[in-house]
Amino acid sequence: MSIRKILLSTLGEKRYLSLLSNTFQWLYPTGMLGKDYQDVYFLKKFIRPGDGCIDIGAHLGYFTIQLSRLVGPEGKVYAVEPMSKFNRVLGKLIVAHKANNVTLFPVALGGDSEYVDMGIPEVGQNKKFAYARVMESSPGLQYVESEKVKNWRGDDLFKDVKRLDFVKCDVEGLEFKVMSSMIGTIRTHQPILLNEFFDRAERIRLLELLQPMGYQLFKLEGGKWHPVDAYAEGNVISQNNYFIPPSRREQFKHLFYSE
Repeated sequence: MSIRKILLSTLGEKRYLSLLSNTFQWLYPTGMLGKDYQDVYFLKKFIRPGDGCIDIGAHLGYFTIQLSRLVGPEGKVYAVEPMSKFNRVLGKLIVAHKANNVTLFPVALGGDSEYVDMGIPEVGQNKKFAYARVMESSPGLQYVESEKVKNWRGDDLFKDVKRLDFVKCDVEGLEFKVMSSMIGTIRTHQPILLNEFFDRAERIRLLELLQPMGYQLFKLEGGKWHPVDAYAEGNVISQNNYFIPPSRREQFKHLFYSE
């Protein structure tokens, strides 16, 4: 039996998820989390005190808490986590870390209806908490848990945001839909966007939506942003993709790779 199954059996889901969340926050300052979390570590290079940030698909708060620390008391973080079990864990984490600059939204983004069914699938006989998603986006998966969640358009949810410098979006295949639902907010504030993509065509769709505003596509490698050719043949080069507008490229020009 795996350590994961032993912990789940011993602790139950609620305490298991809390353990995961708290362990990450404990390990993060040590720098031991490795390349899989390079994007979280890289935040300190470009997030500034007073910034406004959005974490869509906040899950257990890996980005949320670090963003809260970096923007400081004058900044704001808006965390979107639709699934109640993750939302509860994140809410407790926010209180424990006294992250008073975080607003937590228990809603979904990217669906087509007023309400959407969110689900957690089973993969390889394991319940995959990290794969939670809007069920209609991946009907081929076998879901072992589901709940109905209020769905919002991004422009409506964030209409009162006064400042926006960074948006992270990890919503298991609905990144384009979420970003297109808040295109007015993006146009107003021109934030840096971090989206996880597995699908080449969807990444191209988002780039072409953003190109009229001057956005270009980059990946993080070796502590620098490297340009990405979205139209290159083959598999998606990097799951995590940065879409960066001209004003931010000028502001953080020292963070871009140059030969």
